Amino acid sequence: MDPISAIGIASSAYSAIVKGFQMGKEVESMAKDMGRWMNAINAVKSGHEKAKSRRKMFGSIEEEALQTFAAKKKADKMEEELRNFIQFNYGVGAWQEVIRIQAKIRKERQELELQKKKKVEEILTWIAVTFGIVVISVILISMIWLVRDGT
Repeated sequence: MDPISAIGIASSAYSAIVKGFQMGKEVESMAKDMGRWMNAINAVKSGHEKAKSRRKMFGSIEEEALQTFAAKKKADKMEEELRNFIQFNYGVGAWQEVIRIQAKIRKERQELELQKKKKVEEILTWIAVTFGIVVISVILISMIWLVRDGT
C-alpha cells in the first residue's frame, strides 16, 4: 500500500479513535480502529523508507519524496497524540504494552503466513509426485502393453 493511501486510512481510523475517546469509550472497545490505524501507520512508515531507497522511473522523485515525507510526519503526529492520550489515561507503561501486543500479533501473523506457504509447498510437492507417478505408470503400462501386443 502506498503511503498516501495508507495515511488516508490512518486518518480515518484516527478520527474514529479520537471521537471514541471524546465519547468516553475505553481503548478495548476501539481495538478494531486501533488495529486499522496501526496497520496504516506501519504502511506509511515502511512506504516512506521504500520511497527513499528506490528510483522512480516515471514522475517526479521530488514530488514522491515530499508526499511520503508529509505522510510520515502526519503519521508521527497522530502516533504521538495517541501515545500521550493512552499514557495519560492508562499510565506510562500502557503505550509500551500496546507496542508489545502489536509486535506479538505481527509475529503471529508472520508465523501463520509462513505456515501457509509451507502448506502450499507441501501440497504442490505431493501434486508433482502424484503426477510423476501417474506419468511413469502410464509409460510402464504402455510399454508392457506394446511388448505383450508385439509377441
